[in-house]
Amino acid sequence: MKRPLSIRELGYGELSERARAIAAAGTRGHVHTTLPGCLITGSPRRAIVLEATDEGAVYGFFDDQPIEDRAKPLAILLHGADSVPDDHEALEPASAAVNTMAGRLRMGKGHFHILNPVCLANPNPGRWTILFEDVELGVLESVSDERPLADIRLVERLIYA
Repeated sequence: MKRPLSIRELGYGELSERARAIAAAGTRGHVHTTLPGCLITGSPRRAIVLEATDEGAVYGFFDDQPIEDRAKPLAILLHGADSVPDDHEALEPASAAVNTMAGRLRMGKGHFHILNPVCLANPNPGRWTILFEDVELGVLESVSDERPLADIRLVERLIYA
């Protein structure tokens, strides 16, 4: 794992088109939303980062404005609708570790990343990692062998709230 990732910058339209092409081809890819100073980008700007896993490439759209509304449809496209719950949908309980991280986020501290087993930014290759960057507490992790859907759904709800 190497952070920050080496990212080829694209406009939002081109990034969206690449995400749609990945989905249409049935190849692997996923997105990250990042805040200024994030470990994934190292950039002072916000970003939507697209890892085109099977292509071995990483693309990014950078902006000074919030990017979550533009990232959400790409996350649903590439991660699956089951990952991103509707705003009023009931959630299954998340793990204790992710609930602790969520509490910090609700206090305005830190930000999340969901790192799948093949994610280039994952410090635990081959395993699912929920990573939380917190200025006060450092980097917190919850690691599992199986896809932690309840944790993912809570994190996605908080990211796209």
